[in-house]
Amino acid sequence: MVKIIDGPKLKSCLDSRKLINLVDARDPLDYVKSHIPDAVSILRSEVDSKAFLLLEKDRPTVVYSNDAECPASGLTAKKLEEIGFSQVYDYNDSFADWVKRKYPIIKD
Repeated sequence: MVKIIDGPKLKSCLDSRKLINLVDARDPLDYVKSHIPDAVSILRSEVDSKAFLLLEKDRPTVVYSNDAECPASGLTAKKLEEIGFSQVYDYNDSFADWVKRKYPIIKD
């Protein structure tokens, strides 16, 4: 079952350099404009082709999208679970929450 993670917990994981997979499930153009550091861009439709190339299956995996109203993070997280990722988290508040909290982002 996909678990929920909040912004402060995710930031704590990143700050402590905990080894996690971080997946940006937004449109690739949004990813290019800005994203959370260390995130990789994988759409739900790309999970089968990209997940095993870009992610470590045994690491916790956090997925985010645009905001709490966007279903992309939850759907992508569920798809990752279906193909065998066992520690999957949905950052349900997503990128909008990250930016609102003034946490670091990578901008192009």
